[in-house]
Amino acid sequence: MSELQKTLADSAEFEGVGIHTGVRSRIVVKPADEDRGLVFESGGTLIPALCDYVISTKRSTVLGREGASISTVEHLLAALSGLGISNALIEADGPEIPILDGSAEIFCRRFQAAGIKAQSKRTEEFYLAEPIFVSSEDSLVLAMPCPDLILEGDVRYASPQVGHQNFKCCGFDNFAGELAPARTFGFWAEVKTLLEAGLGQGGDLSNALIFDRPGFDASLLRFSNEPVRHKVLDLTGDLALLGRPLRAHVLAVRAGHRLHVEFVRKLAKVMIKDA
Repeated sequence: MSELQKTLADSAEFEGVGIHTGVRSRIVVKPADEDRGLVFESGGTLIPALCDYVISTKRSTVLGREGASISTVEHLLAALSGLGISNALIEADGPEIPILDGSAEIFCRRFQAAGIKAQSKRTEEFYLAEPIFVSSEDSLVLAMPCPDLILEGDVRYASPQVGHQNFKCCGFDNFAGELAPARTFGFWAEVKTLLEAGLGQGGDLSNALIFDRPGFDASLLRFSNEPVRHKVLDLTGDLALLGRPLRAHVLAVRAGHRLHVEFVRKLAKVMIKDA
């Protein structure tokens, strides 16, 4: 039987710099009625957290509608989804969700402190009936039928500090411990390229792991496989754009936001067809 929908018992507020824009933003996540879903409000415009409203996947997931937009939504959506919060209104004052420490841990802690309240209606879960996938060159997102949600990430980098990593998460019973603390990451050689592209303006060592840089200290990692866990965290946030809890085994191999969103859009078409 599906679980009851949930919302926050009280509002939770966050403020900080956006990792790509470098602009300080403030967001307030508020309780919402049943069947409302996760909805952003930016400049008076409501933007549902659904794949139909994704306008960019360049280095982050960006939602937009009627000229309004909000970027880097994936960590916040992962925290809401991972804690089973179905309905919330996210008021955003600024162009980007604050990066905080580069993970979803602070979001989780404050949502838990605000309280999570069960509502009377049940969630409508989507059970995948047959395998589907999307791919691009050496990247793949594949979903297979499964009675529960299993998320699996697999990455391989030339960096000797990362190399090949795999991580599998069976459900979200320990989302706050297994996935939420994993921080965003990059590589020393990429930093200059990001800045030249106008991205990474708010990134520093307090909110991102930079591998292969001089003086890198592996003892500061929260997990030995923190990069692949963060990839699964990003996948969690992007899967929230389906608008319903998914029940399937999802494998993401060397995938990023663009392929995640392409996959969710394909899932959404299957979901509508099966309805």
